Amino acid sequence: MMVIIKTNPLLLKMKRNKAISGGSMAVASMLLLLTATLIHVASGKVTVQITNLIGYNNVMTIECRSLDDDLGQHILSYGQSIEWKFKPNFSKTTLFYCNARWKADVMLHVDFHAYEYMRDHYGCGSDCRWLFTINGVYAYDSKQDSWDFRFSWYS
Repeated sequence: MMVIIKTNPLLLKMKRNKAISGGSMAVASMLLLLTATLIHVASGKVTVQITNLIGYNNVMTIECRSLDDDLGQHILSYGQSIEWKFKPNFSKTTLFYCNARWKADVMLHVDFHAYEYMRDHYGCGSDCRWLFTINGVYAYDSKQDSWDFRFSWYS
């Protein structure tokens, strides 16, 4: 299984734009990710994408795996994403679980299911996106066209 790490060049350009303030930047970044992310949908395949929007100087370390595949450890700078594609198994038990962490004043982390067939097959469908911010973790809801808060960081 191939894991792709991407940096969105439009996001980096926005970062340098002094006209966008902190709160506006977060909203603009989420909208940009929503509209500028290429959706890779292949027949029967699911794409999971996890993006670091914690802050300009904050790197996030993430490790994801399933029972069959260990995607390894990846370090994501601000604006970078990790993405992988897979085909859910026939028994409908596909599960990818991840551990993400970053250092604020203390080390913060979250353990979560990046993809769980019974939750996501009818939820995110074939395009499951996660957004990591300083406030916590958001999942994209394509039916409502919105980002839903899912998890807080813990130390």
